[in-house]
Amino acid sequence: MALSSAWALAGLFLAMFVFFGYSLRKRWQLRKIPGALGWPFLGSIPEFSIYGYEYVLGLSAKLGNVLIAWLGVEPLIIICDPALIRKYAYKCVSKPPSMSEYGHVLTGFNYDVDQASAFVASGEVWRRGRRVFEASVINGVSLAAHLPAINRCANRFVAQLAQRVAAPAAAHSGKTLGEEGIDMFSIVGGYTMAVTGEVAYGVDLGTADDDIAVARNVSILEDAGSKSGSGLGDGGSASVGGMSIGRQLVAAALASFRCLQVEHSTLYLPLGVMFPWARPLVRWLATHFPDRAQREHMAARTQIANISRLLMERWATSKKAAAAAAGTGTGTGTAITADSKAGTASAPPAEAARADGAAAAGKGAEEAIKEVGGGISSSSFMAAMMEGRRGAPQEERLSDVEVIAQSFTFVMAGFETTALTLSLVTFMLATHPEAAARLTAEVDGLGPGELTHEVLAEKLPYTEAVIKETLRLHPPIPYFIREAREDLDLGNGMVAPKGSYLTMYMHAVHLNPDVWPHPERFLPQRFLPEGSAAFGPADPGAWAPFGIGARMCVGHKLAMMMAKTLLVRMYQRFRIELHPRQPLPLKMKTGLSRVPVDGVWVTLTER
Repeated sequence: MALSSAWALAGLFLAMFVFFGYSLRKRWQLRKIPGALGWPFLGSIPEFSIYGYEYVLGLSAKLGNVLIAWLGVEPLIIICDPALIRKYAYKCVSKPPSMSEYGHVLTGFNYDVDQASAFVASGEVWRRGRRVFEASVINGVSLAAHLPAINRCANRFVAQLAQRVAAPAAAHSGKTLGEEGIDMFSIVGGYTMAVTGEVAYGVDLGTADDDIAVARNVSILEDAGSKSGSGLGDGGSASVGGMSIGRQLVAAALASFRCLQVEHSTLYLPLGVMFPWARPLVRWLATHFPDRAQREHMAARTQIANISRLLMERWATSKKAAAAAAGTGTGTGTAITADSKAGTASAPPAEAARADGAAAAGKGAEEAIKEVGGGISSSSFMAAMMEGRRGAPQEERLSDVEVIAQSFTFVMAGFETTALTLSLVTFMLATHPEAAARLTAEVDGLGPGELTHEVLAEKLPYTEAVIKETLRLHPPIPYFIREAREDLDLGNGMVAPKGSYLTMYMHAVHLNPDVWPHPERFLPQRFLPEGSAAFGPADPGAWAPFGIGARMCVGHKLAMMMAKTLLVRMYQRFRIELHPRQPLPLKMKTGLSRVPVDGVWVTLTER
């Protein structure tokens, strides 16, 4: 009898393990959509960990353009058909509110900031943020106003790069650093962060003149036991390893991206993915018993938030001072309040104290951040957000949390992804000398004069084609996600139920031989009149590395301006070739973005 009971309990346990571990109810609902079986409770996480985004490419080749992969016990409906992607990218504007839970385990104030960011927010919070982006980096006039900063940063970065190239390498080698090899992926972030500093914050972070490669592998934690890691200290200019605020921001952004890679993620992440019903408990555990990866990620995001708070306070103070000097008495600088508007939250006491310390910074902070033209630029993204709070109806004002969230979005999107694209462009040109020669001839034709908006838009067709073809082969983020707000017909009897996660996998479209002739080849002429008929896509919506619809990347025009400007200045001055230490083929690893495992090693010589 006891044995029979034991077998009955074992059978019940096994049945429950299979039922919940494989989400049988959801699988039955989605039974008409082909997909991978996966592992109980883990789904396809082991395969994603080993093969990265290439796992989805393999599944698509086997199963077709609509399929399912499992993140733990939650299904991802993956769409690789360009017509379906275009249709539902416009129809489905919302992102799943819990989607960010599959990339990290944020807690406290950082969780509130994440939920208010352009990546995740929905409803009025998203619309308020979108309006600011439209005013600052989408509108043509505002976009052109950023070009002087982009030119200035590009010229300074190339000058610093020339010094680095000419510097002697190791003793007795008889070679320069340019000949010894330079990892473009490690250093080009100095330029993109410099532009981000001026465009987003309206200040000079100094990274265009700085060797930021040293910040790439620095832990944001001051020591293994640090739980704050704000790096701003009492003086606002203090440090991770004595780094400037520019390097601190680079290190914090890099740490944030690094912690989104599977091998560097917190141990709490798979727990939340396997047991979504227990996420409140997982967040509590991550708050009170964080592992090193969790502490580093939280510290990195806190540091970026603190720098944003410092600049918010500086902007408000400068407005009050200007009003007082003018004798108007109307210096409504909009004090930093961490207001309690619905949908936002104030910082925890410890984080608020660090933010107050940063905002009240004295001489150290004044020296660490250089204001462009004597003050925070009025054309900057920060100024647009802060100005929008003055005199606007309450329901249209961005809260402190929203300002910090959109600043974080700008830094993350403007820094790493653009640096990645630029380094991959140099790789593709270094491995295709004929394309490099044609691009060099095009940029030489412009001369050394200032690059205007008209020049960048009209005089660089081949350079733009090179960037587009690089993005087709190596999109920084190969997919975008939407939430089905109603049942959606996917064809052939397949239906995405209301509430489903739709993963629009553009990278699979970019590499589909039924859509692109010879998709594995680097052919910039696909995007030129001369080659579009022979090598262009079969579907007009088959190229979308920035996404589609209302939630496509808001900074795509700015990113193209940044990339074109630096490519012109670099290829006017240097001959760039692949260094022998660069492994081939190029290996990529998976995080939020796809980054080169071994960097992008090139040889630079003055022309």
